[in-house]
Order: sequence, then structure tokens, then C-alpha cells
Amino acid sequence: MDTFSDSTNKVIRDKISVHLSGGLGNQMFQYMAGYALSKKTDKKLLLNQNWFSNPWLLHKNHLAYLSKRKMDSLQFATVFDTPRDRLPTPRDGRFERSLAKLTERKLRSLGIASEESFTSGEWSDPNSIHRLVGYFMSPKYFLDSNPTDVFKHLVVPLSSWSSDFLPNLNIRRSIGVHIRLGDYIFLGDKVIPQEDYFLSGIDFLKAEMGLNTKVFFFTDEPLKVEELFPKLIKLGEVVSPPSYTTSVENLILLSKCAGFVCSNSTFSWWAAALSNAPAEWIVRPSYFFTDMPDIDTQVDLWQSHSYKIHPILGEKVK
Repeated sequence: MDTFSDSTNKVIRDKISVHLSGGLGNQMFQYMAGYALSKKTDKKLLLNQNWFSNPWLLHKNHLAYLSKRKMDSLQFATVFDTPRDRLPTPRDGRFERSLAKLTERKLRSLGIASEESFTSGEWSDPNSIHRLVGYFMSPKYFLDSNPTDVFKHLVVPLSSWSSDFLPNLNIRRSIGVHIRLGDYIFLGDKVIPQEDYFLSGIDFLKAEMGLNTKVFFFTDEPLKVEELFPKLIKLGEVVSPPSYTTSVENLILLSKCAGFVCSNSTFSWWAAALSNAPAEWIVRPSYFFTDMPDIDTQVDLWQSHSYKIHPILGEKVK
């Protein structure tokens, strides 16, 4: 471990390598943390993509999980144009497993920073950081960087289907409801908001935005939504993009809505953030994880004025 880190850090001494992992939303948070830190320290930013080549980490045997664990963020021009880490970590996952066993102090001595290296709104000794490894799921890591500028341009333009559908979202005030099922059903560790949550969220936003506000449902399981939420889908239109469209396209479409009923997903958060919607028009679940009911583990992710609803009971939470 020490030998590996010493050799790589000599090569990237004037650079910062950000390790990307997870789904699109996770990748965007990680990239923003690296992007902002590289600007602050005037270091060159590199991408480490090795996580996506590791079958052990990918849960390769389950398509519902694998489909959301691709390098989708490369569809953004800024990410695509970022140089790659020339000395990638081992593909068997030992680097990531080794990091989990180290103390924050030991990680910092190796030039590796995680969320624990960020306190009181700033990085501890930022110039000594050579690698960022973590989720960084909070806008506090953006520092003074604006994500709408970073994720403004695509490598490939929107598909004709997305371009044709876009006016439906722009011609009137619209509510985007994100319902994430797929891998959440398989993994079981993240709570899936129930129908009452989404119904309450729509009722709240319509009271704020107007009763005639159009509702669009964005989901990874259109058929299952109709089965699980029969009352809900009568209130609006289920958006069913063709299979050839990308997750980034779907994120951009969702971001064109004016108000949002979010799932406990970074995909929801990014759509709302890129839309620049006021916090009062963002509804979010009061907790994320099934084993931590009623504990708001992501309190600094959302704006304080966003409307919190209990994901199971559908009741407002203070």
C-alpha cells in the first residue's frame, strides 16, 4: 500500500486524481469535489475510472445494479476532456478495500483525502492532497464553482426524441416526479418512498405553483410504477424515453421542470440543482436508508427551505 501510494503520488505531485464510482449522481458529486479543489490549489485534475473495471465492486451478476454503474458522466464535455490518471489503481479492488482500513491521519500522510478531510467549510491542508476517494455528496465541496457551468455542454447532442419531448416541459410550469425503483429494490438498503409520499408532494407543489401545473413522472421502471402506484399515475404523464436515450439525457429533461418531488437519490438532487428551482419548490424525503428510519443522514445535501415529507407515511416533517 505505501509503496503504491508513494510511487503514484510522485507522478501526480502537482495534480489531483479524483476516483469516480457509483451511478451518475455520485460521479457528478465526486467530479465537482475534484474540480473545485483543483481550481483552489491550481493543480491539474485527473480522472481515475478503475472502479468501473472491477467486477467484484460492480455486483456483475445483477443487471439492475450494473445498468446504473457506468461512466455516464463522460457524456458531459468537461468530464470527457479531463485527462485520465496514467497510473490507475489495481483492478481487483484491493486499493479501495485497503483504504477502508486506514485512519484519516494515515490517509492524509499518503496524500489521500476523503470527506473527513473537509471541516468547517474547507479542506485541511489542501495543497497536500493528491487523491480524492469518497462520495462527497454535498454542495459544500463545490466551494466557489458553479455546477451548471461545469455540466453545461454534452459531448453528443440530445437525441431527436429528447429534443422533441423538451417543449412539453418548457411550455408551462411543470412538476418533475422522480421515482427510483430498479437497483433500490435489488439492494434493499435505501428506502423507496411510498405512494402517499409522492401524492403529498404533488399536492404541496400544486398549492404553491398552481392547480393546473402539469405533472411528469420520471422513473427507471415505467411498467412497475403503474403496478405499484395506480393512483399516482392518474395525476400526470409517465415519461418513457426509448432505450437508446442516455441517463444524462433523462437527467437534463427532468431538470427542465420547474418543481420537483425527489426520491432519495442524487439523480433527483442534480435535476433540481441544475434547474435552479427555488428551495420552496423542491420536495424531498425526510430520510434515505431503511436501517436508519427517521434519521436525516443527508441534512446538508438539501437546502434548508426544501419541503420534507416522511417517505412512508406521507406526512410533513419539521
